[in-house]
Amino acid sequence: MDGYGPSTYGERFADVYDHWYADVSDAAATVERVAALVSEAGGPVLELGGGSGRLAVPLAERGIATWAVDASLAMVRRLGEKPGGHRVHALVGDMAALPLSTGARFGVVLCAFNTFFNLTTIEAQRRCLAGVSERLAPDGGRFLVEAFVPPAGGPAVGSVEPRHIGLDELVLTVSRLDPASHSITGQHVQITEAGIRLRPWMLRYLSPEELDGLAAEAGLRLVERHAGWRAEPFSADSPAHVSTYALMPSG
Repeated sequence: MDGYGPSTYGERFADVYDHWYADVSDAAATVERVAALVSEAGGPVLELGGGSGRLAVPLAERGIATWAVDASLAMVRRLGEKPGGHRVHALVGDMAALPLSTGARFGVVLCAFNTFFNLTTIEAQRRCLAGVSERLAPDGGRFLVEAFVPPAGGPAVGSVEPRHIGLDELVLTVSRLDPASHSITGQHVQITEAGIRLRPWMLRYLSPEELDGLAAEAGLRLVERHAGWRAEPFSADSPAHVSTYALMPSG
């Protein structure tokens, strides 16, 4: 998609994100899992693609030192305007080029709800993982990734589906999935009496095994994998996974 960059998603979705995606995943269980890891390994916590603070704010309100990086200034401003948002150390920046000192160390790095796939090239994904590896606490630090399990192979397919049908609003989701490039390109087309608003999005997805391979290149090893934040068993039929990584032993 020509012109699509790291900040495009957030800039186009910031005004509707909290309304459209409030229940997009199990936020309460995510916060509980991260808090449990902090109690074991210590903090602070870094969230990649923190958006408007759906997870970062409740983590910070627990007294956990929480940092959040997002490429969209509009999203970071939304986070700061929320009650408790001032507790989060929010930074505007690309998670493939973290705007943090290489000396910074985090007990938990979190990348929730397919956010890692918002990096639309394998090079950006590699840079992100290398940055995480540099900043993860060597003694017990954990990197958490939540993502969907993609379909295996097949031809490119397109779809048009109604996302919302209201009295004065219609939202259509138009998308194209291309297994050859591991990509999904889409638009949410929001139609109201005031006009049409386009909200584009792009994903470059990986299978769990492909993610493990990229993580290993960056010096990260898989510790455990579940089907959700409540430690549901992961199987070949699981539609999503929550994977936990740690630094590989040195030497």
